[in-house]
Amino acid sequence: MNNTKLLRILIFLITALMVVAEGCRFPVGIRLVNQIDSISKKWVPDSREGVFKVEISRKGTILLLKGETDIPEAKADIINLLKSRKTKFIDSLIVLPDTSVIKKPWGLVAVSVCNIRSAPDHSAELTSQALMGTPVKVLKKKNSWYFIQTPDRYLGWTDGEAVHFLTENEFRKWKSTPRVIFTGKTGDILSAYDEKIPVISDIVAGCILEMTGESNEYFLVKLPDGRNGRISRESCYNFAEWAAAARPEPERLCKTALLLNGIPYLWGGTSIKGMDCSGFVKTVYFLNGLILARDVSLQIRHGAFNEVPVPTDSLSKGDLLYFGTIRNGIKKATHVGMYIGNTEYIHSSGMVRINSLDSARTNFSKYRYSTFLGAGRIEGVYPAEGLMLVENHPWYFN
Repeated sequence: MNNTKLLRILIFLITALMVVAEGCRFPVGIRLVNQIDSISKKWVPDSREGVFKVEISRKGTILLLKGETDIPEAKADIINLLKSRKTKFIDSLIVLPDTSVIKKPWGLVAVSVCNIRSAPDHSAELTSQALMGTPVKVLKKKNSWYFIQTPDRYLGWTDGEAVHFLTENEFRKWKSTPRVIFTGKTGDILSAYDEKIPVISDIVAGCILEMTGESNEYFLVKLPDGRNGRISRESCYNFAEWAAAARPEPERLCKTALLLNGIPYLWGGTSIKGMDCSGFVKTVYFLNGLILARDVSLQIRHGAFNEVPVPTDSLSKGDLLYFGTIRNGIKKATHVGMYIGNTEYIHSSGMVRINSLDSARTNFSKYRYSTFLGAGRIEGVYPAEGLMLVENHPWYFN
């Protein structure tokens, strides 16, 4: 028998064995995959806000479970599912953070604006930002990069130099410390003791600092990485008092938004240094005490979405206006702005700017008008739809 004929016979036998094997296990496999998929959708409906990477394979009669998730309840559901099937399995599914790697599972942003990227590389896409003093969960590590989650649940990678890491006990202690929040647009943190180094950091709206003392002109502050400084009282407020009083009321929202007019557009930006459309409305709402989701397609879930004709009197100040496309009856929001009254809305497009829904106005945007999908009203609906006031967020207060 020549080698070619032998090879053909071997290929035939291998193929036949694969077909038999698939015939025995494939229906069971499909059911199991569908059940795990249901668990995934239950606990992590969007991969931007949760980790659920689970693999199931078979080694003989034993199932191999591996992968990672940041939701312990999701793993528990999978384990219970496998046990209910009376199937032998090996559990190698990691719940993040992996405590064998991550010894300090919390962090505080240590720079005025921390860039968050889609991958652990400075050349990767900028997807979001976080401000100094923002608490973050630390989920995993790759070289000098850390995979973190911000209070809006958004996930991404940041350089380890931008975060000061904390143990559980250290984090609880930080939440009980007196703090101040900076609400001006930009400023400087001055050195507390060294006159040769007058400025130790810049600061932007929304940054939070631990307060160590005060005078008539300054708050003495400690940065997350331990540096000591002082900052003018002019644009700072006691954080606990600010959080208790801050509310996303229409007039407040409009006042804040108008102060940001002209700030340049930055894809992935959520700070005064540059912001995209969803980053802009997220910043406006945060500075008024409410945490929104990060992206437009996530923000549209907030509140009550309504299709409204434009221009219209049914819109109220502070409503979020969504723009995008409709294909096969499915709306896809790709841009967002905030209504400020009198047919006008403010949004980040090239820069933060004001346009009108009224074609008779000089600031009318035909393009935005043609892509208008509808409006979402958030006032009064929190904490529903995933919205949470800063004062109620467990990452900020005990």
